[in-house]
Amino acid sequence: MMLELNNITAGYYKKQVLNNVSFTIKEGDSVLLIGPNGAGKSTLLKVIAGFLRPWHGEVIFNGKRLNGTPPAIRARLGIGYLFQGGEIFTDLTVRENLELSLLTSETKDLTPVFDIFPHLKERLNFRAGLLSGGERHQLALAMIFLRRPRLLLLDEPSAGLSPALVGEITSTIQRLRTELNATMLLVEQNISYGLQLAQRVLMLRDGTLVNDIPADAVTNEILESLFFGK
Repeated sequence: MMLELNNITAGYYKKQVLNNVSFTIKEGDSVLLIGPNGAGKSTLLKVIAGFLRPWHGEVIFNGKRLNGTPPAIRARLGIGYLFQGGEIFTDLTVRENLELSLLTSETKDLTPVFDIFPHLKERLNFRAGLLSGGERHQLALAMIFLRRPRLLLLDEPSAGLSPALVGEITSTIQRLRTELNATMLLVEQNISYGLQLAQRVLMLRDGTLVNDIPADAVTNEILESLFFGK
């Protein structure tokens, strides 16, 4: 197993968000995590990436227990994390953002990134804060790509994008996964978009994992029960 979560309970201060969440993800899997607002989806990604310590339970990545391991070390181990909306350094240029991703790499070559993100080559000397929403998403994904992760954690990559740009991001993520041969755990409120990328669906409600099914088994009735059921 590439990723194993065992009885993860977590939250913020005294507010519990996740309740004994357990699942495994095999190498090469593409998994969609869905649920109502406040279900704990982003919280779960933060626990895996190391930005939030679980109150109870353990995270195991490639056989290594990660509890207490800081985010930077997890990134070096092969976990790439896209924050909701994309995380970039807006006061730096596109080139400087990309070069930051190579600080711990043996190579300083940016060339490979332009095969997947050709538009960024035209924007290398632009300040990142001046990029459009779609370009910021592309830059954030490119920064992750340069670190060559084995596991992609993507938190709502379609958030704030027009339908046309959602299609572009979908194609980019599919190519990114192929190029990296990466496993993926995707959080996405746009269910139809998420199902295009996933083979399997995990469903969270009120911090509890309530379903784990193949993507092609998802029906409107199942979704209605998840989002509107009691």
